[in-house]
Amino acid sequence: MLNIDHYAYTNGLKDVHPIEKVSFTFIYLFFSIITKNIWITGLTFIIMTLSVVLAAKIPFRQFVKLLLLPSLFLLTSIISILFSIAPIDTNNLEPLWKLEIGVWQFYISSRSANQAIHLFATVLASISSLYFLILTTPLHQLMWVLQKVKLPTLFIELVGLTYRFIFVLFDKMSEIHLAQSSRLGYQNYKTWFSSIAQLTVSLFIKSIQSSRELQYSIDSRGGDDGLYEVDMRLKYNRLNIVAIVVSMVVLFIIMIFT
Repeated sequence: MLNIDHYAYTNGLKDVHPIEKVSFTFIYLFFSIITKNIWITGLTFIIMTLSVVLAAKIPFRQFVKLLLLPSLFLLTSIISILFSIAPIDTNNLEPLWKLEIGVWQFYISSRSANQAIHLFATVLASISSLYFLILTTPLHQLMWVLQKVKLPTLFIELVGLTYRFIFVLFDKMSEIHLAQSSRLGYQNYKTWFSSIAQLTVSLFIKSIQSSRELQYSIDSRGGDDGLYEVDMRLKYNRLNIVAIVVSMVVLFIIMIFT
């Protein structure tokens, strides 16, 4: 999580107008989710990967590591879709692969395989699109976009505070974990479970204290003004706008002909 925030402020596209990055992201995301076209999702993943690695200059290894965690959750969903079970005497299954155990058979049908492939491609393309956005767009730029689309101030402030509190909790967790480790709090399974329980309770208490301190600071300012007043001075780039329009046209053509 700390790496994501670091890359958002130091990447090669940090000075690109946020409207351009948001538009570029959501055009590919929209076509990937709506069409579930294998060609569009494949193109989306390739374009987003190249944009992150080559344009934003984020290390390829780090991008792969970020993709691994959601991919593990995705694989568990795909396995449940891919494999089916039926009585051994069931007809008209037309399995691509099957395994008979007693009176039951585990099998993979062409329909489930096709569904699993499309789901994997769609989710992977969507994840890569969102990673492009969060890895190249700092928080204040995202807040500016949310203000421009006229979302409620309360919603925008909740987004900003939630994002910031993630790092506060990570910092507190690191401090507590370091203190526990220095006292051999993780030397065996028994002390490990005890330390984890104590860390969770301490983290909960510190999060309440931090939120209370934040509320005091808001009240001291009157509590009525918005916490996030962002002044964006970046300029639009015509080449980027042309690239966004061309991308939309190409995706639309692929959708029609495939």
